[in-house]
Amino acid sequence: MVVELEKVKGDGRIALQHLFELGAYDLSELSGSDINECGRFITNPAIIDWFDDPNYSPFFIRANGRIAGFVVIKYIVEEDIHYLNHFFVLRKYRNQHIGKQAASMAFDRFEGYWRVSQFDWNLPAQKFWRKVLASYTNGTYTETRRKDNKGPMQEFKADWSTPVK
Repeated sequence: MVVELEKVKGDGRIALQHLFELGAYDLSELSGSDINECGRFITNPAIIDWFDDPNYSPFFIRANGRIAGFVVIKYIVEEDIHYLNHFFVLRKYRNQHIGKQAASMAFDRFEGYWRVSQFDWNLPAQKFWRKVLASYTNGTYTETRRKDNKGPMQEFKADWSTPVK
């Protein structure tokens, strides 16, 4: 399967918003979130800001040309670190190494320091990221608690001068 990251442009905002809501639905079995009175999951109102703020980089994950998910990277200027702000792969494309490939492609796009975090209640995400980061960094990432103490976070350096998997 050919996996690609495609920068989301203005005409992709609606699709990204729909994917974000699918992600919220998908996580609801773990997070306990409910729909609102309009029958929708509350989506992130900052999606529009992702296109106006140069510190956000939203991408579609494509598998064989089809949208398979999305990734949003935020550059935190004050800390000089890239933060994997959102990452979602549609269920159809899971367990095919698409998420791992997309994550590696995201890390490879931006050299420097990185942070990935999960909530305590999202055990599948914790397992996924520990496995992906162990492979990508050859086990050189560090893990601590998120600053809001709501789960683990991992940090590492994407260094283009050394080969990565």
